[in-house]
Amino acid sequence: MKTIAVLTDQSAGSHTAARYALHLAKKMKANVLLFNLAPVPTTVLQLQTVDGEPEMEETPDKGLAAYVLQLEQELVASSFAGNRLPEISFDAGRTELVDIMTAIDCHTDIAMVVTGVPDQEEMANYLIGENCSRIIDWARIPVMVVPRGTVRMNPEKITYAATLKEEDIQSIGELGELMEAFAAELMVAHLCGLNPDKEVKTKEKVLQTALYRDLNCGGVYFRSIDDSQLARDWKWLKANKPTDIMALMLRPKEEMNKFFKRGQNAEVTYHLTIPVIVMPKRP
Repeated sequence: MKTIAVLTDQSAGSHTAARYALHLAKKMKANVLLFNLAPVPTTVLQLQTVDGEPEMEETPDKGLAAYVLQLEQELVASSFAGNRLPEISFDAGRTELVDIMTAIDCHTDIAMVVTGVPDQEEMANYLIGENCSRIIDWARIPVMVVPRGTVRMNPEKITYAATLKEEDIQSIGELGELMEAFAAELMVAHLCGLNPDKEVKTKEKVLQTALYRDLNCGGVYFRSIDDSQLARDWKWLKANKPTDIMALMLRPKEEMNKFFKRGQNAEVTYHLTIPVIVMPKRP
């Protein structure tokens, strides 16, 4: 059985990511393994019942084991009786990122790493920051970053930002299980200039052909997106209907910085507010 690794510091942002990972695991029939990303804070979120409704409150920390119990309580409270629920386990022996990522690499059953955005930090900035870059660079499996405030737990649309390289089709194929679990559609989008040249058009055609020839799944379509405007934003993610998860293949650092800084303009900043999956670049 597959496992989803969750990196947590038990902050509000990490708790959102843990909840998201549990929902993914429930749908994908996987288990969840928690790692301490940093020293545990003095308080954690505790499930309470107020007027019959489950709510989370901060309570004194009793360690990662207690946090697992709290997650299990919340999972049971939000699930129908008789449903198969993910098993939640933890590794409290490692808190240094290098040790955590080494342990994850040794677990052949781990299919994805999920992490949240630290409190007070903006999603796009975190994705290109040192800590997240280390997680993504060291991982040999997809890494999902979940922003604070994520509420849509059932993705209906996934968008893959294509590079028009040969590795695109393999990365897209790895999203198949996620698509199947949620019956989600997949938009493969290529951001290009207003009048793409012949070479770009040819590569787009090759990718479109490969999508329909090589992928054994429905609900996949291609869009060539005009990205020539001076003020860049994330509005293209709403083409057809709003995107719930964005995915892309790991790119060189300069390209990653340019991509995630696209919403930061001189007069206004457009924030990225949906989970992002960074797929490892396969050899």
